[in-house]
Amino acid sequence: MSQVVVGMSGGVDSSVAAWLLKSQGYDVLAVFMVNWEDGVNPEGYRGEVASGCQWEQDYADVRQVCQKLDIPYTTFNFVEEYRKQVFDMFLSELKAGRTPNPDILCNQEIKFNRFIQKALALPNVEAVATGHYAKTDGVKLLRPKDRNKDQTYFLHRIDAAVLPKVLFPLADLTKDEVREIARREEFPNADKQDSTGICFIGDIDYTAFVKQYMPALPGAIELQDGTILGEHDGLHLYTIGQRRGIDIGGKGPYYVVRKDLDDNRLLVTNDENDPLLSQLNCRADQIHRLMAGDFPERVETMVRYRQKPVSGTVIEQSDSNLLVKFDEPVRAVTPGQALAIYSGDQVLGGGIISEAW
Repeated sequence: MSQVVVGMSGGVDSSVAAWLLKSQGYDVLAVFMVNWEDGVNPEGYRGEVASGCQWEQDYADVRQVCQKLDIPYTTFNFVEEYRKQVFDMFLSELKAGRTPNPDILCNQEIKFNRFIQKALALPNVEAVATGHYAKTDGVKLLRPKDRNKDQTYFLHRIDAAVLPKVLFPLADLTKDEVREIARREEFPNADKQDSTGICFIGDIDYTAFVKQYMPALPGAIELQDGTILGEHDGLHLYTIGQRRGIDIGGKGPYYVVRKDLDDNRLLVTNDENDPLLSQLNCRADQIHRLMAGDFPERVETMVRYRQKPVSGTVIEQSDSNLLVKFDEPVRAVTPGQALAIYSGDQVLGGGIISEAW
């Protein structure tokens, strides 16, 4: 009998995905991925949970759910691949002054590449499933029923070639419905909080974590008129539009409007409606397509998770570079972040934002 491998994280979404597959008559094998192992001094960025191993706690939840469902489970270890293909790239982008999204890169390189390849190489495995809120018809990547939990923004850079082998069991469910199923089935993680923070690293003190890998390079925090307000801890710790973490007193709160890499200055404003915080245009490179041919001229776009899609015009300047003109100003369009492109419910692909104005 053929099997479906479901990637289980220890969270409620992937647990209910496994339950749904088994309820539909599939022969299910659960796989837990180990992608990160803390280095030295994790207490510096994990706080109260530093004494425990993060992934071992999640794997304990996977074991309990699988035992309740009476399905087999195992682990795949991608620690080396994650560090080389995701984390090293994350640090490289920070050093270049951009704001990368490691969750998108993790889906592209690990979950929907290495993981799927290894799972499909197992005997009798015909498909792979995850607990993402997304949908596919076997050819296209589509937005799911629950628009509030829609995770297609994080998936828009996966390889279209894997879609015929991918199942998204939560496509037509809301998060509330998933929780209801988990409670009814008495899953131990039914009310477990959604994971936050960096993909597979978890909820951490981000600044303390990054400082272990990149030394601080302090510089001036300034208004646009050159008034010096204080000192930053390193431009790589800030992103465009950021409000929290800029503790300089005065007539705040302050928002980051620009990072001057040449002079190591952080430019801020105390006007939350400052025109400099919004952009009408952006250029993206590293273009990825989930469809054949060129993007349509008129599209919808997202530059961050859970953003309301904004209509705009695409001008393709080469196979790897495009310009988007938004129909309305978009707040905090940030170099290094991803631009996802949609046509209605269909995810067409996207690129990495290189500049915005």
